[in-house]
Amino acid sequence: MGMNDVTVFDGILETLYNALSSYKFYVPVMTICIAFLVIRFSQRLVKKLINKDSKSLETKRKNTVVVLVQNIIKYLIIIIAVLIILSVWGLDVSGFLAGLGIVGVVGGLALQDALKDIIMGLNIIMDNYYVVGDLVRFNDFTGEVIEFGLKNTKIKNVDGVVLVVSNREISAIYNLSQKSSSVAITVPIAYEEKEEKVAKVLESVCKMVDELKVSTDKTVYLGIDSFGDSSVNYLIRAYCKAGDQYDFRRMILNIVKRELDKNKIKIPYPQVEVHNGKNV
Repeated sequence: MGMNDVTVFDGILETLYNALSSYKFYVPVMTICIAFLVIRFSQRLVKKLINKDSKSLETKRKNTVVVLVQNIIKYLIIIIAVLIILSVWGLDVSGFLAGLGIVGVVGGLALQDALKDIIMGLNIIMDNYYVVGDLVRFNDFTGEVIEFGLKNTKIKNVDGVVLVVSNREISAIYNLSQKSSSVAITVPIAYEEKEEKVAKVLESVCKMVDELKVSTDKTVYLGIDSFGDSSVNYLIRAYCKAGDQYDFRRMILNIVKRELDKNKIKIPYPQVEVHNGKNV
């Protein structure tokens, strides 16, 4: 290596050292690291404070508030960190803020649509539209709210499809979790079966369903609902939490089938009779 090469190499090292030792480098790096740590610490602290002594629905609502507050703190810390870095790099931040104002800075960063999302997100919280974990229907899409943030809401249906909706687009949404779901069970019984016997068995089924401690209200036997081509159709109505109706329905049908078989009550099914032409 020649003398010129050594001189060039030493110059590069000196330049690199001066750059890394300059406050314009290490202050921004430290600012980013500190901002990251503050965000992580504040998010844990907010979650711990807001969720203290919470139960059931109140817990779900507070979890939604936690996400909202965490996002607000995160964006504020990021804005402060950016302003600090810009000031270190020589930008006149005070003049910038004086010219635009804090509202102008936030508005410029968030843009108009983002502000609408944030405002609508606050309205959703205040008016209790829904919380994380609720079953909702938005237009033709039904699913569970899995995430709620400042800008959008994520809804996941039973097939695993996730719908992302901007908060500003939610002008009307149906919350299916704030009331019990009604489950109607139609039980077809052969015409030759005695109505008194069928009623007694189905009333017993209603008691068994209530003993499972899954229903939200008393299960009732409503009597004969209609007459079919080959059956008398009896009706049972049960109640459960929204979102549980499909599993609850299958559970009731299992009990109905077991009790009908146990009491030798016939459930009709289509049959085809085949006749020999010579005997017709």
